This record gives sequence, C-alpha cells and structure tokens, in this order.
Amino acid sequence: MLKSRLVVVSSTLLLAGLLGAASVARGNVAHVNYLTFTAPFALPGVTLPAGTYTFEMAVPGSYDVVRVLSRDRQHLYLIAFTKRVDRPRGLPANRQIVFAEAPTGIAQPIKAWFPIGQSIGHEFVYPAGNRQLVQGTN
Repeated sequence: MLKSRLVVVSSTLLLAGLLGAASVARGNVAHVNYLTFTAPFALPGVTLPAGTYTFEMAVPGSYDVVRVLSRDRQHLYLIAFTKRVDRPRGLPANRQIVFAEAPTGIAQPIKAWFPIGQSIGHEFVYPAGNRQLVQGTN
C-alpha cells in the first residue's frame, strides 16, 4: 500500500514538473517568420534585395533583439535592438511588416515587424541621420 502511494506521488510530481517545464518553454518560444519581399527594402544599416528572409527574436522571450537572416539561415544580415510597440489599430492581423515612407528610388525602410499572431511588435531603431525616413507609415 505504501509502495503504491509512493508511486502515485512520484508520478504526480513528475507530471507537474513536466507541465511546468512545458509552460516555461512555451513562454520562451522564439518568434520566427519567413517573409518574402518583391522589392528591395532597408533595415538599420543595410539594404537587402527582393527575396525571402527569416525574421526572428535573437533571444527567445525577449522583444529587444531581432535577427534577420537568409531563408536558409546561412547569412546573418542584421542583429539589432528594437523597441517594443503595440500593433496599430486597423492593421490587419495577417500583416507582419509596416514600412516607412522613402523618397523615390530609395529602398523602403521597415519601420516595424509584428510576428504572426502577435499584438506586440518590434520597431527598428534607425541612426539619427535616417530618422526622417521612418516618421510616416504607408
């Protein structure tokens, strides 16, 4: 009888531990999106050609650092601190990128990235000389 209670208690503690670990792991899942661009675009310090890129949080569970890599993850194009921002009202839930305005002939800078299904996004921080490019959205 004592042995069966010990097994039940041990099994319960093991299950509780596994569920707790799964809950913590779920909170630390990195947001990873594969985004395809049909025209060149800009991020702080880099202009990239049309193509498919991997956007992800560099540190799972953190909204501060974002990485942009090639689709095959072989090339790192950007790792940058960002600012946490709320999804603007009226921005469709399936829209992940908000572009800023740019003069004709200049690659449009990305103002913010909103991971799929998230209401919180990552606003890119541009150098002081480029801030005029990221004031508006379209």
